[in-house]
Amino acid sequence: NPTCRHRTKRKLRPLVISILPSSSSVTTSSDNDSPRKISRHEQITEMFTTNPSLSAHFEPPVFSPGVPSREIRNRLKLMEYANQAGLLPELEWQLICRALNEQLSPADDASGGGGGDDDALCSEVTQDLSKLELSQESIAGKTQTVIDPFKYLVITTRVKPDNICDEANATDATNSNKQMKKKVKKNEHETKSLIPISPNRRGAAEDISVPYSVEMWRKSKTLNRDRSVFGCSLAHLIAMKTLIGNDYNESDDLSSHEAKFDFILEDNVRAFVGLEDTDDGTSSSTCECACRIWDLIEASNRAQDKPHLRYYGWLGSKPNLTWLYNNHIPRKAFATETGEGNSRIFPFPTNNDFLLDSIDGTSSEPATSQPKKKDASKEDSSKQPSFSTPGGTAIWGMFAYTISPAAYHSLIAQLQNDVGMLMWKGKRMRAFQAKAIDKIIPRTVREMYGEMSVHLSDKVAFVRCPMLGSLLHKHWEEGFCESTELQYAFSSHGEGCNVWDNVWLEDVERQIVDYRKKNGKWIRKEDIQGNSSKSKSNGSARSRSQSPVNIVTLSLISMMLLVNTFASAFTTSMHKSQRKDSLQASTEAILPNSEERQRAKLGHVPIISRTIPIADEMNVTVWEMEKPSEIIQEWWSIDESERTSRVGDPFGVIMWPGSILASRELMKQQKYVSNATVLVLGAGTGVEAQAAALLGAKKVIATDINPLSLQLLEYGAQRIDTIGSEVVEAKYFDLFSSDPLPEHEILVAADTLYNAELANQVGHRLHEAIIRSFEDGQTPTKIIVTDSQKFHGTNFLEEQEMIDLNAIFQEGKWKPLEWELETLKNFCGSGVLIDDDQIYDVDVRVIRWGWDDN
Repeated sequence: NPTCRHRTKRKLRPLVISILPSSSSVTTSSDNDSPRKISRHEQITEMFTTNPSLSAHFEPPVFSPGVPSREIRNRLKLMEYANQAGLLPELEWQLICRALNEQLSPADDASGGGGGDDDALCSEVTQDLSKLELSQESIAGKTQTVIDPFKYLVITTRVKPDNICDEANATDATNSNKQMKKKVKKNEHETKSLIPISPNRRGAAEDISVPYSVEMWRKSKTLNRDRSVFGCSLAHLIAMKTLIGNDYNESDDLSSHEAKFDFILEDNVRAFVGLEDTDDGTSSSTCECACRIWDLIEASNRAQDKPHLRYYGWLGSKPNLTWLYNNHIPRKAFATETGEGNSRIFPFPTNNDFLLDSIDGTSSEPATSQPKKKDASKEDSSKQPSFSTPGGTAIWGMFAYTISPAAYHSLIAQLQNDVGMLMWKGKRMRAFQAKAIDKIIPRTVREMYGEMSVHLSDKVAFVRCPMLGSLLHKHWEEGFCESTELQYAFSSHGEGCNVWDNVWLEDVERQIVDYRKKNGKWIRKEDIQGNSSKSKSNGSARSRSQSPVNIVTLSLISMMLLVNTFASAFTTSMHKSQRKDSLQASTEAILPNSEERQRAKLGHVPIISRTIPIADEMNVTVWEMEKPSEIIQEWWSIDESERTSRVGDPFGVIMWPGSILASRELMKQQKYVSNATVLVLGAGTGVEAQAAALLGAKKVIATDINPLSLQLLEYGAQRIDTIGSEVVEAKYFDLFSSDPLPEHEILVAADTLYNAELANQVGHRLHEAIIRSFEDGQTPTKIIVTDSQKFHGTNFLEEQEMIDLNAIFQEGKWKPLEWELETLKNFCGSGVLIDDDQIYDVDVRVIRWGWDDN
């Protein structure tokens, strides 16, 4: 491009964070309209290598590994990623590798863990955990032993039980007695460090008494839903380590350091290319992205305050963007002429900048003397967060940036001595929360090098991809798109929606933008792909010579449904008063004191009761494992190849949110449940099984693969007087076996979709149940499926056999199998990885099929 003002510059070198190999893929249309799947890192490669304005200024991208949130539940993988990020002290990593080598390869441990030349042994340890392969031989004979990577870091001893009674009896006051018991019980185990602790460590006394890696594991295992945020932070630290490389001066700023790469990108970005009209009436791409980067680099290097962090892409809430462009940038911009680009370079805004305009920078709401009313719209995490006033975090996102060696070295030095910079917990919080990387980095850099050390341009070079289908920021994505449009309107003085005409987009993303312009609202990427898949499935279904279920069969089934509805209504009217009395009696029987939870032992396993309100007139009481954290921590701490032989499925020993919504759905359909046979897959503790029995089911077949879950289920059902002894059958059933499903009329699967493989098998079993009922000429199986976890890859409706089934339903004008989203407010359940309960709102996706609305 002869008109490019930076055409003589060298090519820029991007480093892209992406999970490799990527499990996330998208569907685009090729020239022959057949779908092809490309991963995110393939999209980024295509963007930089196929667009002329980008390939002329950028080297092909190099990728830095992402950190899957599920993997850091395993403490071995967590330690590996933490070491790759440069967080673990060298001595701790060497001792972890030594412990792993000894426990995974006992035959090579001639010294038995003691003696010998420690330095020689540490130099020979495997530095990459992925090379430590577990074989069946290495596991044999050790099925009850947990691999302990902290063997040479800490030793844990048990406090004598007698101390509890002695110390508790030393006080007369009842309240003090209870507090003493709770305090001493908490300290039943004492952990001591076997290695010296750095005097620079920061944190509570309990935290800094153990090695850094042990403290990190203790806190990270309670993160729950924040684990994705922590994984993102680790991925960025790994990328920064690669960006800086080994050959650098720790005092270098960005103006004096020549790095191996020029900047870090996340794989969810798109580059500006710009469009300009040519003489022949067509449009061609300009070199907008590279020019904006070089404009920022040159202006930043000329600044009086040396740069240590540069943003090439950033966002903010709409009120904050308005404040930034109208107030902060005109006031603080230190370079307003950067050549032909006319970009304005400004420092990262702080709370003091907000105060200049009388804005409370610590809150996104205006400061008033009146108490704030709780905004109900913000309670629902599935809704797009809205901000009415500026404040809070002024700049969002670390999706395009670079950092200096000096700033990186200072950041790592602080993180290596303070796990609290990555995870925090308030006094009233039961679990830790992860701090986002876009809050950690700029704050640390400003503290070390001053408020003018972080530089941004009002014209960004990269934007977030429109409606990518993020798992981490799903309910924020529409807000990201709207903020991107507003940012473009301010920086380019044009229509905000035109921003998408000036960035590189793939075909599906272009369809999303076109839909937005036509209908005025955003649609997610999976919705575009879903509609495409359905239309293709409909076409293939019509071309089949034979189908499992034809329209005539569907018509007959519809007539049977109508007859069944009348029969159910007649049966319900006969038993309505009888069931109401039975429900009321059962509630009184199981709730003599609703505030008191009962404890018992199932064999040697301590269990505890939990009463769950299903509706005003019905509660159920189930029994859970009292301390599930012990077995679940073991599950996540061992290698996946060991789990089958060492620990069974541990998740069915507590109650999950989906079982409550499934029970409420059964209650809505009581006329069908009464006198029916209900099959429950993955029944766990039996919430929905008890609900079905109390609603008058003739038989409830509650299946699970975990023997302890079946015992808990049976134990709870037997203690409810109004449930007959023969009504609930606890049955072992493996979804992956070749055995057919037990005969039933209603099928329930609540919170059973723990991973993609299991989810696909649940979908296969639903398909089996529906098709079998059609082929047998019976009323179609009625379906309830709930899923509160929504793990990636667990949408079994995207599998081909389910797509084909829905295509047949649509031809017969039946309601398809589809997800609906509901919010369960104030759910109280086990903390899973901690002993205390947690109360939170949770979004649950639900499938209802075969009921009145079909």
